[in-house]
Amino acid sequence: MSGTVTDEKGEPLIGVTIIIKGSTEGTVTDANGNFSLPANVNDVLQFSYIGYIPQEIILRSLKTVQVLLREDSELLDEVVVIGYGTARKSDLTGSVSSLNGDRLNKQTNPNLSAQLQGQMAGVQVMRTTGDPSSSSEILIHGVTTMSDSSPLIIIDGVPGTLDDVDPSEVQDIQVLKDAASASIYGSRAAAGVILVSTKRAKNNQLKMSYNYEYGIDMPTAMPKYARARDWMIFKNELTYNDGGDDLYGVYSQDFIDSYEANHAIDPDRYPITDWQDVLLKDQSNHQRHSFTLSGGTDKLLTNFSLNYYKGNSIIPGKEYERIYARLNNDFKINNWIHAKVDLNVRLTDREYPNSPIYYTHHSHPLTTDFWSNGLISQGRDGENPYALLTLAGKQKTRGFGFSGKIGIDLTPFEGLTISAVAAPTYYLYKSKDWDTKFDLYDMEGNIYPNSSTTNLREDRNDNNSLTFQLYANYNKVFGQHALNLMVGYEDYAFNWENEGAWRNNYVLSSYPYLNLGPEDQQYNNGSAGHNAYRSYFGRLMYSYANRYLLQVNVRSDGSSRFAKGHRWGTFPSASAGWVVTEEPWLKDNKVLNFLKLRASIGQLGNERIGSEFPYQASMEFSNGYLSNKTTGIADPTQIAFQSTYAFENITWETTTTYGIGVDANFFNNRLRFNGDWYYKKTKDMLLVMNFPNYTGYNAPEQNAGKMSTKGWEVTLAWNDHINDFNYGASFNLSDYRSKMGYLGNLRKFSGNYITEEGSHYQEWYLYKNKGIFLNDEALYDANGKKVAVQGNEVAGCIQFEDIDGDGKITADKDRVYCGNSLPELQFGASFWANYKGFDFNLSLQGVGHWLKYVSDIMVRPLEWGWGQVPEVLVNNHWSPYNTDEENAKMRFPMASWAHQGQIYGSNDFWLYNAAYMRVKNITLGYTIPQNITKNFYVNGLRLYVSVNDLPAFNLGSGGIDGWDPEQGIDKDFLTTSLIFGVKVTF
Repeated sequence: MSGTVTDEKGEPLIGVTIIIKGSTEGTVTDANGNFSLPANVNDVLQFSYIGYIPQEIILRSLKTVQVLLREDSELLDEVVVIGYGTARKSDLTGSVSSLNGDRLNKQTNPNLSAQLQGQMAGVQVMRTTGDPSSSSEILIHGVTTMSDSSPLIIIDGVPGTLDDVDPSEVQDIQVLKDAASASIYGSRAAAGVILVSTKRAKNNQLKMSYNYEYGIDMPTAMPKYARARDWMIFKNELTYNDGGDDLYGVYSQDFIDSYEANHAIDPDRYPITDWQDVLLKDQSNHQRHSFTLSGGTDKLLTNFSLNYYKGNSIIPGKEYERIYARLNNDFKINNWIHAKVDLNVRLTDREYPNSPIYYTHHSHPLTTDFWSNGLISQGRDGENPYALLTLAGKQKTRGFGFSGKIGIDLTPFEGLTISAVAAPTYYLYKSKDWDTKFDLYDMEGNIYPNSSTTNLREDRNDNNSLTFQLYANYNKVFGQHALNLMVGYEDYAFNWENEGAWRNNYVLSSYPYLNLGPEDQQYNNGSAGHNAYRSYFGRLMYSYANRYLLQVNVRSDGSSRFAKGHRWGTFPSASAGWVVTEEPWLKDNKVLNFLKLRASIGQLGNERIGSEFPYQASMEFSNGYLSNKTTGIADPTQIAFQSTYAFENITWETTTTYGIGVDANFFNNRLRFNGDWYYKKTKDMLLVMNFPNYTGYNAPEQNAGKMSTKGWEVTLAWNDHINDFNYGASFNLSDYRSKMGYLGNLRKFSGNYITEEGSHYQEWYLYKNKGIFLNDEALYDANGKKVAVQGNEVAGCIQFEDIDGDGKITADKDRVYCGNSLPELQFGASFWANYKGFDFNLSLQGVGHWLKYVSDIMVRPLEWGWGQVPEVLVNNHWSPYNTDEENAKMRFPMASWAHQGQIYGSNDFWLYNAAYMRVKNITLGYTIPQNITKNFYVNGLRLYVSVNDLPAFNLGSGGIDGWDPEQGIDKDFLTTSLIFGVKVTF
């Protein structure tokens, strides 16, 4: 059969793909839009073309067909969630990023927060651990405040957390990044809003699917440590550098040289232990099961999903298990009443022993886990990491979460929809921390005393919330005028309570129950709190001829965190857009298909600025004694006192945001560009200001601080096809800087960071280094005068620069700004393709510049005198064994405990650029043709293999081998996952 394909103007379309559904048979149209291919009656032809709506035609005969493809305005007319309503994407005038669930799940990660990394411009995702039960930190358009800069999370219109959703349940995600788009959420939207919509059933579409994955997880990087011989050499060096008289004062040369041979003969007296090998596994594994059932009628639509995840860790005995169940129901009562009833249940179980990661850094190789007779060694002075891991007990936690939503939509007449929503949530968390007593033995088999005891602590934490919403949307088109009005009310209340109880020194170590512990060693604690807000809000959206766009939002919030008279804040925003390509003089441009210019200004509030009642003076309680004149004995009593003064007029932080943006599509919508620039000013941040000491109170917090954030972002994407080969690519890049304004002349120090007026937020504040003192002569200048030092510097220490020239190195005068501590130039990229059943995905993510500080654990040898020696130091540090010429080539300073302040103290010698690029995902899949699977009553069968989170490529310099640039200290190692999966659809 043959045919012709044209567009709405009758112009022939070149390169349209035509495939017989369920087979690999197909062709493309020629320069005149014509095609021909062998086919049978009742075959279904699928027509697809970039920028146009796909179409299916059932062949009732083999006559020539004329096919009309309509331009796909999905990119422009796609309806997106914007908060208490929806709008066409082309009508938006604020900064909004969208992520489709299908694109999201090209990667596979148990945590939704981690799965967002690198996916959208301006959305910064930071993680420090490979623990699947841990969430990532998210920032939208940078840091907004000195308090809480985390975004507001909305799940199906109701406040929640990303932990409430399994990634496979996501239909799409919208990120509201500026005031124009986020101000409708007012009080909690200063740091941006993430809107998550979960999957719902579609009319007359009955479908069941099952997805199984099995993954093998391996650390992306792990530090290595010196062998026993090198450890002994370092021990000698450290002792000598710290005042010893002999370079072989601890271990003789003969003892070092013969140690490995002696170990082979007598491993008890000459132990060599690789503690990483003893305490950690080489790899772990996980599995995921996802089951979905959806369908319905024109009266009832139901989508049910059940997701199960179970994974272990390279830490033996550590496991995590999770079950998510979600039921979304849509009811059509009649033509003007619709209802939604959604239920979500989450169960989590976590079991973990004492973490051995700390001990892999701090247990030297000259100790052993077991004696040759099979008894557990006393380790180092009664501390055996293997015993702590396997015998010292475990902690078990269990979480249960429930959330629901009942919504009713009334449409009394065309254009008006009135919505009412009630949404409760409840979460219960309980933990059992069971420490058990164990025995250790010396080499002769005698019990070696240790400090272990059998103790039990149990905690019960629960919280609940209730959200009520009532809002109305009105949409009307008058000729070329389009109007969208929304007004609404919201009420939210949150309550929490924590309880803890514990008993110590159990006699029995096999029964972890509180009632079996000694009654004279029982203890408990508890706390509780609540907060609430009430809001009124409204939005007006207007467009003329789809060309000139205007949006105005206003929200008024009242928060329980503030005193009467200061509780309410009103936050307006306004934005405008000009769709240039709707102008008559540009409308039919063949290259530029869409061009929209945007500008916005608005205010957002932040109530998360301290305790739940920062305006109230709080009381502190403690136990004390009061003299009893009658008995002459001090009686125990409870004491209460006010410790901190409070200002009643504390109120909202306010962030004002200015933004401009451009959206453009080229070449039949195949090339898309989005760009935004923004500037945010935050005022009235809570600060602890100077306060008279004679009051007897700690200084109170008050609204005084200011800061600003300036940034930009760009996204570039391309979609196209070559015959049956469809492909696409995208790239995003963003950057921002957060600078501090007025802070009341206060300087806030936090480790090596400083936050003060004029600085970056948490800027590095360090001594400037001038390298390593090569020898004793380097301690004096050309005139024989001793150079400026901090204390007792010797050759091998780091030399600091005397900034003020007073001949001394002092913390208050010689430390300087050393740069922004936050990641800069964040980027993400992806490439996808499919061809005749095969599909491929490649995703990248990285940071172009990131000043990080080398932690002591990464480079300090023999911490506390007995820790490990990082392998990176071997043959690469200043050593008294070396000549000056050899030491001049060394990267690291000497080994020392006595001079630690002059080596590891706050200085930029340890500052490095941790820029990196990581392959986040590589997936290759194959979908078996339907004409094969339908013989087994299967509509779709896809097999795939994926690799997630490959080791990072270092783009900067100065990093430490064996440490992933994202890795946190003493946390689970980040992992690379090799995943095998199958998805079956019925």
